[in-house]
Amino acid sequence: MQCKEVMKLENLNITSNWKNELSREMQEFTHAPMMVKLVSTIDEKGWPHLTFIVTNRAKSSKQIVWGQFLHGNSKEYIQKRPKHGYLYMSIEKPMQMLQIKANFKEIRKEGEDIDFFNTSKEMRYATVMNVWRVFYNDVISASPLQDVSIGKVLKGIILNKIAKGAAKSNSKEVRLDKFGRQIFTGAMNPKFIAFLDPHDGYPIVIPCFQLLAADYTKLVFPLTMYESQLKAIPENAKVAVYGMTMEFIAQVVKGTFLGFKKYRGVTLGSINIEEVYNGTPPLPGKIYPELEVLPEITEFTMPS
Repeated sequence: MQCKEVMKLENLNITSNWKNELSREMQEFTHAPMMVKLVSTIDEKGWPHLTFIVTNRAKSSKQIVWGQFLHGNSKEYIQKRPKHGYLYMSIEKPMQMLQIKANFKEIRKEGEDIDFFNTSKEMRYATVMNVWRVFYNDVISASPLQDVSIGKVLKGIILNKIAKGAAKSNSKEVRLDKFGRQIFTGAMNPKFIAFLDPHDGYPIVIPCFQLLAADYTKLVFPLTMYESQLKAIPENAKVAVYGMTMEFIAQVVKGTFLGFKKYRGVTLGSINIEEVYNGTPPLPGKIYPELEVLPEITEFTMPS
């Protein structure tokens, strides 16, 4: 039975120890060709949005550059609302992650950075797409390099599997399609939460592998990893969750953070699913709710 105890939390300032520039070690960390590189922008409704952009690196202690080779909404969002955030996470042991806040500055369609990305390992053998413009962004602040604990991930997954059945909603609606169900019920699939820092409005991205779907309308996660950061998400805030399989099938779920409650003795944060965005080529875009398509008009009568 669901416990009625609700955790009341203040908005924690989790970025008080962040620095206003990147060290040489941080810069080199972002240069790894095979790593998670997420960009969180702000959509037209003021909600966080998440995009995986592999052509993405620190160019200096105060500048992040990334190249566009596919159309996606994030490229429009960042020009209209310059505040955005990054998460870089290595995939080789020892796993580490770096979080950054930044402001979009400008776009260039030629220069050394376009040449660099198009000759990089990520794009060298791309025959149907190339980087055709580069986004330049000013670093506002950056977290220290932080360890990613596989032990805490596994503990969180076990606790979530024990408790999530009690966190199910009463809704029978199916908001996750078959790919979404594959992503968010897969225990070891990478997952990441983005929210807007209430102190300054910049997106922050947090790894949350322990997150799972309680049902097809609700996501839940325990506090076994990055507890202080997850506790800083304001109740009723809009959040985005990026999930992907090892085959690189990816979706972004957006919705409302419902706060923390205890289920079967385990404290879980809950997210009500309100939108689902397909983040996989060739057609990134919203897939839930489905867009209303009006029937084609083939006959009409002129008024007499």
